[in-house]
Amino acid sequence: MPVASLPTGVDLYYESHGQGEPLVLVPSTAFSGEVWKPFQVPELSKSLNVVIHDPRGCGRSTHIQDVYTIDQMANDIVALMDHLGIGSAHVLGHSMGGRIALSMTLNYPRRVKSLILAASGSGPAARPGSDCIPGLPHRTVVELIEMGFERCIRHEICGSETFFTKNFRDRYPEKVEEFFKLTWATHAKLSDYVHLIIARHNWEGTHRLGDVRVPTLVVIGDGDAGRSNHLAQAEVLVKRIPGAELKILKGQSHGFFWQVPEETNALILSWVKKHSMA
Repeated sequence: MPVASLPTGVDLYYESHGQGEPLVLVPSTAFSGEVWKPFQVPELSKSLNVVIHDPRGCGRSTHIQDVYTIDQMANDIVALMDHLGIGSAHVLGHSMGGRIALSMTLNYPRRVKSLILAASGSGPAARPGSDCIPGLPHRTVVELIEMGFERCIRHEICGSETFFTKNFRDRYPEKVEEFFKLTWATHAKLSDYVHLIIARHNWEGTHRLGDVRVPTLVVIGDGDAGRSNHLAQAEVLVKRIPGAELKILKGQSHGFFWQVPEETNALILSWVKKHSMA
């Protein structure tokens, strides 16, 4: 099992697939690198060196740390790149993973060739409603208490508009259930999950978006306008990051990587090819 003991103080599980331009995939809150294996790794590794990992607190990486911050998780990725001998890479972050990728870009700009922010944001200042307040969200606490941990995660994936549209869930319930089983098997446990949620909602990068100097693609589904309103957050990213490009995927919500993998993979490959060194 490939585990790197990093100077950031964690043992990080990782996998490296394929050869070519390096592409680091950073998963959503509490997800492990396993989520990239059904669709992204097989296709993208045909022409790229795809690096996936389990962020601290998730899957097979170190659990129960005193420090869970977005910046620390970005440091973990840079340390992993050092371990692998990768000087710079294209970095794609999904949801909370986008915050990690953004932190990495702001603090280590020479290590990032290009950036893809997928269904992500830059911190509470760019979020609507009560989510603009830093810290553990009230609704998350209530849901965990009322529903229980596993049921709460299952509902988010299988019973809400968050990851999959109602039309997709109605047509392919077995695929949605399969994705839940995939994620739950290596999902962060409750204590780590709360740490990660706090880290996500305490990190603020909105005021620094103007400092991003790498080519940036913001990808969002036109249906990702639920309670966290990632669509609105995407608009902030595009407005404030110099030269950022926006791609809106029609009929998609938060989980477009798994709902329309062919379209998503083609988009990623095109972007990386466009911004690769000869």
